[in-house]
Amino acid sequence: MAEAPAVVAEQDAVADDAKGQASVDLFAGYEMSGAETEDITLRWPTQLMVLVGAEGSGKTTMLAALYEHLSRGSFAGYDFAGSRSLLGFEKICHANRVISGGTRPTTERTIPSDEAAYYHLALRETSGERRRRQILLSALSGELYQWARNSREECEKLTFLHRANAILVLVDGEKLASLEHRSNARADAASILDAFLDAKMVPSGCHVEFVFSKLDRIRAAGEAALGFLTQTQEKLEAKFRAQVPQLAFREVAARPGPANDDDELANGFASAFATWVSPQARSVNESERGPRPPHDAREFSKFGWRNSNEARRTKP
Repeated sequence: MAEAPAVVAEQDAVADDAKGQASVDLFAGYEMSGAETEDITLRWPTQLMVLVGAEGSGKTTMLAALYEHLSRGSFAGYDFAGSRSLLGFEKICHANRVISGGTRPTTERTIPSDEAAYYHLALRETSGERRRRQILLSALSGELYQWARNSREECEKLTFLHRANAILVLVDGEKLASLEHRSNARADAASILDAFLDAKMVPSGCHVEFVFSKLDRIRAAGEAALGFLTQTQEKLEAKFRAQVPQLAFREVAARPGPANDDDELANGFASAFATWVSPQARSVNESERGPRPPHDAREFSKFGWRNSNEARRTKP
């Protein structure tokens, strides 16, 4: 993937506003490959949000819930302004709809793959300058998760992590609520971030967050489960804070069940999404910048120059 300079986005936004376009461009398609995303990332600055977690932790559910919230109207300070992966979103949402014939909400699991897949959202701010924002979301399949956690060599193949603006490590709340599985759930979450840090896959300035999913399940399990959640946060804080100064923690229920606190849970997800897609200022030391590309180089060439030097710097 590549990122175009901010001036391109500003010129595009100004031209778009000047035309006063009321229509929304829709690009019907399935989830995108890395090569396919370059048509977006070479034109506009793009936020990449990566969801990481063990199988069943709620990654796909979160993607589906986000799309469904936006399809109903404004969400987290944004309006839906288009997508090039509409069919991909529809596919993962299908099982949660009446037409699927299911008896309870569920979500299609992330299909195992040795390559990352991306979902695209174009958003427009609901206030202020009402600028457009380009967002790419990727949920690491359970298979890739296992490979990355168990092998540094496999972890280093996840080069798209170097472009991430936010890495969200999901901790399965349903497992935390279970006496039998809670310790494994905590260990799983810690081990994947350990693997990313050991392989130097977390870029400087990237927002890193442990997200405790299925909060409604934890609450339903009672005080003991809530106490273990607090203890888990404290242990992860002590383990990673020195290495990840920007580390954050959050509790969400992307798809809350019938309860009096549905509004609270939905609002918590909105607040979370607003944070995740906020532009993160990368802090890069001058000594880490490496040589600069020639001033007369085309932008695509500049991107290749930057990535080549970045790859050399991040080699162990």
